[in-house]
Amino acid sequence: MTNQVHKLGEVLRTAREAKGVDLSRVERDTKIRERYLSALERGEYRELPGAVYTKGFLRNYGAYLGLDPEYLIDLYRLEATSGTPDRPVSPAPPRPIAVRRSRTFVVTPAAVVGAILTLFVGTLIVVLGYQLFNFARMPELRVLEPAGDVAAHVGDTITVRGSTAPNARVTISGLRENPVVMADARGDFEVTVSLVPGSNVIELTAYDPVTDRDSDPVMRTVQVVGEAAASASPTLDPITLTQPEADATLGSPVSLAGTGTPGSTLEVTALLVSAAAPTFAVTDAGGSTVAVTPASPTPPPPATVGIDAAGAFAGSLDLGPGTWDVTVTPASGEPVIRRVIVQPAAGLGGTLRLEGGQSYLEIDQDGARVEDVSGSIAADGESVALNATRELRIRAGNAGAVRLTINGLSIGAMGSSGAVVEWRITRPAD
Repeated sequence: MTNQVHKLGEVLRTAREAKGVDLSRVERDTKIRERYLSALERGEYRELPGAVYTKGFLRNYGAYLGLDPEYLIDLYRLEATSGTPDRPVSPAPPRPIAVRRSRTFVVTPAAVVGAILTLFVGTLIVVLGYQLFNFARMPELRVLEPAGDVAAHVGDTITVRGSTAPNARVTISGLRENPVVMADARGDFEVTVSLVPGSNVIELTAYDPVTDRDSDPVMRTVQVVGEAAASASPTLDPITLTQPEADATLGSPVSLAGTGTPGSTLEVTALLVSAAAPTFAVTDAGGSTVAVTPASPTPPPPATVGIDAAGAFAGSLDLGPGTWDVTVTPASGEPVIRRVIVQPAAGLGGTLRLEGGQSYLEIDQDGARVEDVSGSIAADGESVALNATRELRIRAGNAGAVRLTINGLSIGAMGSSGAVVEWRITRPAD
């Protein structure tokens, strides 16, 4: 193939020489390796990484030389599929990139009416979609007190507190008397129910009048014992939670510490109240803002923490950025709930992960090129650690396979499959 004249290579070489630049200069300006540029001009397509990347190289190189990228890609397809030509072919002059003529925009009555109708229809679709989403949503029912089953309760009544949809109707069943209570405008409710000696199974269901749907039932079992039985039971010390403090703002992992009954165990859970907003901005190669919607952090699974012989306990929870309710529940007794705010880490840290394919990568961290990764092709399943103070520059040859997690927030793929995408991720000065 090297002894034949290739039309694509001649077009590229002629345009480059007319521009007065060498391959080293082109590599610096386009970020395409010199050996790939040389292979394109020599027609040695076997030295290129693949059709997807070759087309991306041709688009960038063609735009740099002022040539029509689609014309170059057509030449590449023709030469790559038809084999070696029988005789040299004189290169045709490259087609210049077409410049679209500007047209004067004229506002007509028909255009105004069309814009109004479009705005009305769009608003109607949004409103109907919101209403359909609300009607399809099942109301959530949370019972805060008692937080779990009660093994030994003294008394013939117990107060149940919780939250659900605003103005929902909460029905109690399974008891001798089954009251119905209405939640307030915030969705909070409270009801005192009568109990009988022995086991009492309380079942609660919330009905939302807006969606006309019932929640999933929530069960609580309360074992009522007499005064003598209660006094014969071993005395359990109530737990004291010294860390974290209420409404504390801290980083992850969140430390847990306190005191309780020696030798017993605690269950620690976390519920996400609201996710944190990103502390970074994303722009594309042209400087335009890229809107990203990070996924909400996933709550960790319930953890079991043991209390030592001295009555002390310690542990930690890995929580993503956001506001969390941390609940520490003893084997017997009332749980302790602390709300904490987990802030993102300083700088720009995270992970780049390949899923569903390989991709050409270029990565700069605070202007420094990551040598082991940049300019090479990362395989499917490979991960790259990211760590910068102010700026990350990431260029991907197959954006659909490149997924990012920055400062604990998963922002998903950089683009569609096969697309060449460049992002600059920056963090504003404190």
